[in-house]
Amino acid sequence: MRVASSSYFHPAGIGSFVFHLATRIVFGEGTVHRLSAEIKAQGSSNVLIVTSKGMPERPSLKDILTDLSEAGMTVNMFSSTPPEPSVEDIDKCVEFANRVEPDLVVGIGGGSAMDVAKKTALEIDVPKIMIPTTAGSGSEVTFNSVLMVKGRKKSFSDINLAADVAIVDPDLLTTMPPAVMVCPAMDAMAHAVESYGARKGNDITRALALEAYLLSRDNISRALSGDAEGRRNIAMGSLMAGIALTGTGTTLGHALAYPLSNRGMTHGQSLAVVLPYLLKLNRFDAAHADGLKSLRRKYCSLPKIAWDIPAMAAEVAADERHLANNPVDVTLQEIIAIYTDIQKES
Repeated sequence: MRVASSSYFHPAGIGSFVFHLATRIVFGEGTVHRLSAEIKAQGSSNVLIVTSKGMPERPSLKDILTDLSEAGMTVNMFSSTPPEPSVEDIDKCVEFANRVEPDLVVGIGGGSAMDVAKKTALEIDVPKIMIPTTAGSGSEVTFNSVLMVKGRKKSFSDINLAADVAIVDPDLLTTMPPAVMVCPAMDAMAHAVESYGARKGNDITRALALEAYLLSRDNISRALSGDAEGRRNIAMGSLMAGIALTGTGTTLGHALAYPLSNRGMTHGQSLAVVLPYLLKLNRFDAAHADGLKSLRRKYCSLPKIAWDIPAMAAEVAADERHLANNPVDVTLQEIIAIYTDIQKES
């Protein structure tokens, strides 16, 4: 564990806290092939896989399906999860689940697929196993499902949304294109920075968050080059950031990201683009802010969105839940300046 230097803002500790771990974690290369054993351990055999539209063609999912077939499992697949799922997508998935009557849900993919899988499993009251294929969202271990409600982002939080098992296999990152490697890693870094500084944090969450940030920051280039240890480290960084978030909640980064997502950016893109500003405002590793901004510009292109900076800034200013948990106060003028700068980049 690396210790924070004086360049990192260090929030005051608190005397007592509750930290709840709800998920069994299986980590390491090749661990995805333990899925059938984990399903059997839950007493299940009729599986619903929830994933995104492109995943059924990926070799990794085909291998998983082969493993489950050889283990005698019944498998049905819901592969209609969009990049930014809504509550209506949950309704569709639940309707499909009610037809095939699974006794366990497996979510495979990025944060969106896992969020739909977790919420569906909760709705139909069956166990759930999450398998991330990107290193960013941490959804495999969080108590949250982030969905669009009437065109706006909303985070549903419930400890019962936690997966029973998370299988984190760095080998699943092997076929990810650069943008799907970098944007999620910056998403994980934003989670770590937010968790580290959160006023609801504690010594456990800060230790996890700092190491998560450093693992992600220092290994993105290695992972991009095909280095196995680099992939392993960003997978661990994402996982640790997700665990830290369960004890702290999110802060300024998500307050800034939601108006961007509401206007057309994906959640990962929006957090990647606000990360450099979060570093500076929260006085956390500000020296790396410009380098991360350049990395984002190189690998994570942004969609054109309808800009209304005064309205967007007002949305952030009204987000008391996130801003109250941030370690430093932010002014309306600072928020407007951030969005003005981001608009120039996009």
